[in-house]
Amino acid sequence: MGYGILPGSGPPLLLVHGAAARWQVYRPLMLALQDGYHQYAPDLRGHGVSDRAPDYGIDGFAADIIDFADKVVGAPVHLFGHSLGGWIALTVAARRADLVRSLVIADSGIYPDDIPHEVRTAWLAGLPLALRSLATSLHQFDTEVLNQYHDRRMTRDYHPDELLARVRCPTLLIQADPACGGFMSDNDVRRATKLLADVRHIRLDGVGHGLHIEDSARVADTFREFHRPTQSIRS
Repeated sequence: MGYGILPGSGPPLLLVHGAAARWQVYRPLMLALQDGYHQYAPDLRGHGVSDRAPDYGIDGFAADIIDFADKVVGAPVHLFGHSLGGWIALTVAARRADLVRSLVIADSGIYPDDIPHEVRTAWLAGLPLALRSLATSLHQFDTEVLNQYHDRRMTRDYHPDELLARVRCPTLLIQADPACGGFMSDNDVRRATKLLADVRHIRLDGVGHGLHIEDSARVADTFREFHRPTQSIRS
């Protein structure tokens, strides 16, 4: 598995990217957070320089991240997942409470069955230019990932209600602006907040699905505020 590390004096932060990306997509956010965390960003299977695989189900992705956290990080992590990475991070947090200190789900459509058909079938074309221009990421990307996303093999064992109810760590839902192409819907937020034990939510108006690239400073500020024990985030 390929990965990047940005050393820091704080606790470990593990960042899980979305589909068709690679760990480098997090560089702007990692630089913005470098003073407070020791950061790790792996390439998912089928992405970047990580190996291809016959199966791209959420369970397999999650197993890879758990293995990475156990063997490479070696300590409980703050876990941040964007888009597909949010599904994976949610699965990891539900399965391994001992491994996840806090969870951030960044603009994931938490309930895949509710994602509009036009988004499911043409999501890449609709992404902001900042993401579409990542030619190297797309060149290294196994398009079988998309096949298994579109025909729902990817999410066959992904049951969000069951997973959300099992998460006990502090959780932050970062919602991009639906008017700017955000994936996380108001309904996602309503359903998830009813099931999560310790949850906060913030919507970043004017920012699209690629929020960690489009406005990394704002995302970093939101993340830091989430970890301040005496303050709360205003939605």
